[in-house]
Amino acid sequence: MEIKIEDVSSTRKTATVTVPASKISELRNKIISQYAAQARVPGFRPGKTPAAIIRQRYGKEIEKELLQSVVQEAYAGAREEKSIEIYSLVDVGEPKIEDGRDAEIRLEIDIVPAFTLPEYKGIEVPAADTSVSDADIAAAVEGLRKQRAEFKKIDDAASAGDYVKLSYEGKIDGEAFPEIASVYGKQTGTWEEAGAEDALGASVKEIAAALVGMKAGDKKEITVTFAADFVNEALRGKTAIYTLDVAEVRQRVLPELDEKFFKSLQVADESEMKKQVRDGLEANKKNAARSKTRETIIAKLNEMVDFDLPQSAIDRESQNIFYEFANSQLRQGVKLEEIEAKRDELLDDTKDAAKTRVKTQLILNAIAKAEGVKVEDADITNRIRQEAYISGMEPDKFAKELTKNRSRIIEMQANIRYNKALDIVVAAAKEVATK
Repeated sequence: MEIKIEDVSSTRKTATVTVPASKISELRNKIISQYAAQARVPGFRPGKTPAAIIRQRYGKEIEKELLQSVVQEAYAGAREEKSIEIYSLVDVGEPKIEDGRDAEIRLEIDIVPAFTLPEYKGIEVPAADTSVSDADIAAAVEGLRKQRAEFKKIDDAASAGDYVKLSYEGKIDGEAFPEIASVYGKQTGTWEEAGAEDALGASVKEIAAALVGMKAGDKKEITVTFAADFVNEALRGKTAIYTLDVAEVRQRVLPELDEKFFKSLQVADESEMKKQVRDGLEANKKNAARSKTRETIIAKLNEMVDFDLPQSAIDRESQNIFYEFANSQLRQGVKLEEIEAKRDELLDDTKDAAKTRVKTQLILNAIAKAEGVKVEDADITNRIRQEAYISGMEPDKFAKELTKNRSRIIEMQANIRYNKALDIVVAAAKEVATK
């Protein structure tokens, strides 16, 4: 099989593969035999129909399958070419198959770029402080008390931390909010925490702040100017006037640190509770530090080496990031058609992040090769259990569904490989004290 490689760019090539007529004949005969084994032709026993009749009856189908087989043969041959490492097949020309003649199959491919790995062992990372103070524990205990608080209806004005039932409506220049931001514009009979600093979802923190001092039956108008980086783009920089109407106030009553409270936490006493809290905080800080170290190392690896990236990889990652964003927007109530209308703009915005992801993957893949990293069956099993747990499915059912999606399996194997390579770099990192 003759293979000719031509440059399109540093990462894109054209591979022209000559598939011999003898190989094409072999592939055609194999396909005809498969059809003959299954065909039911009057006058012939199953499997005994002459090849000429099979070809006459199923000619179009056979030639279509033959073309696919010849292209696959050509691609397999190109992958064996030692001078390049194929990243992906971008396009196939318009191949023609003729009896008794060699076929030239033109493949457009992206290749894995060649680069020299930087010294990835001994990368310096800031030493993390994972200590837990008494103040940290006290704040966590206060959080546990808030989670188990009771809310008593009161006639007095709301204090910070109380919950208020209210209705509100906002207008911008006297008009209702645009549909894409309507969830922020009007709510009826909703509950808000008075004075909350971390208002989430459809909440507006200025509304939460305004509720402090209001009581049932009170009405108030407030002016809110949305920040330039507000989560909903349609409201960025806009000024709205909200009308608030309070229906009810409930005072947060924290539980005492007594036997009933300890029992709800499944601990014997205050000492055991604090130990449990300390252990949990330490574990959280260590996990956060580990994540930060990995982020730091990935950033440094990207800074240490530079090379051209295959365009097909960037395009694929841009799509992945877009779908992640789209799913997030859908969960927030944004309509699908509104997202689709901005698809091109959003895809452009993902390019830089996509390039970083692709570069990171290529570096980690090279490290995995250098270190002889292998993805074992146990690695796949553990990942299936983790993803099944996240998705709320039984592992066996999740695994069964996974077998129907070959690309998802390949992606899972690649991610495991990348993470094992990153683990090696993290383990060899050098912690340095921060100034």
